[in-house]
Amino acid sequence: MRPASPVTGTRITRTGTVGTGTTGAAATGAGPSGETAEAARRIERWLLSGGARIEEGPQRGAVVGRLDPEGRPEFVYLEITGYYLTAMAWLASGAASSPDRAAEARAHGRQALDWITRSLTERGVPPTRLYVSGAPSDWRNAGVFTFDLAMAARGAATFGQVTGYEAWKEPAAGLCTTIDGITSGSAVLRSHDAVARAPLPDRWSTRPGPHHLKAAAALLRIPDGVLGAPLARVCRRTCAHWEAVLGETWPCRELHPLLYGIEGLLIGSPSADVEALEAVERLYARLMRLQAADGTLTETTDGGLVRSDVLAQALRIGRVLRGRGRLRGDGWAGRLDDLTRALLGFVRADGGVRFSRDQEVVNTWCAMFAHQALLAGQDGLTETASELLV
Repeated sequence: MRPASPVTGTRITRTGTVGTGTTGAAATGAGPSGETAEAARRIERWLLSGGARIEEGPQRGAVVGRLDPEGRPEFVYLEITGYYLTAMAWLASGAASSPDRAAEARAHGRQALDWITRSLTERGVPPTRLYVSGAPSDWRNAGVFTFDLAMAARGAATFGQVTGYEAWKEPAAGLCTTIDGITSGSAVLRSHDAVARAPLPDRWSTRPGPHHLKAAAALLRIPDGVLGAPLARVCRRTCAHWEAVLGETWPCRELHPLLYGIEGLLIGSPSADVEALEAVERLYARLMRLQAADGTLTETTDGGLVRSDVLAQALRIGRVLRGRGRLRGDGWAGRLDDLTRALLGFVRADGGVRFSRDQEVVNTWCAMFAHQALLAGQDGLTETASELLV
């Protein structure tokens, strides 16, 4: 896989000039339905003013992982703050529903980046999940995860490059240095570094896996000088390794990290690289054999929970591929429509997005993924979504 250039292309504006976010012809030949457009507007409003962010106090600017059933933030999350920075760049680059919303996105992104900078200065890397009230035991806080650091570094770089906010370079470089330390002596990206004596459970997130393809491809979009040469070499080997593994078999049962792997291929594939896009299309078509008659995908290759993040990831990849000339034909159009209808069932009236159907807990990364998925096929946004895949 040949990595795409850093996010400096002409399709991404630096001025914040935006369209409506809900008009224009979709890449498939039809505009978004009224229901889809309205759901995207509601999610956008929730992401900007619905409780996704900490607005005051020592954690001001940090982004919440999820809200409890009473609408209270549970924990702030470095990885998700990184996603939020990329999502704010996406809004500022043309996906926002109005210029005012784009301006809000730029302001919120600056605050999120400032929180990362403060956290790295005051305490080094923050705990994986920093709980807002109390200190419940969480096994994730026994490790510092390469994937989380990479998403934060990529978010900082993406937001800074798109908006011209130069303060991105210091935190991005610091995060890359931490990843380099975790990976030192390894041929490919390592999963994590232990920071406590408590053992970590054996899960996809605690093992090297296809999700590291997204981490590596995203890091390779960071300019030289911020991303050091040794880490860049590790990232290139990581991309090559997991691309080869994915081409042969599924290296894990969980669709969430498998979709991260396919996203990594998209992030690293230049628009003109036909061979790379064909490889992504083959992997995606293989995964979509798991789609049920009602349009859904379960969380693993052999069943389980239907999760909105998995649906949104699958829809987003499909719409980007279709917008780039792949997945041709009415059959694929219908399958993506089925995915859209399934995903819309998770969007609440207030714009919050449920993680699963059987709970009222709203989830911030599910909301970011869903917003991008619902708009990614729209004319003028397909290439932006490809460049700024959250």
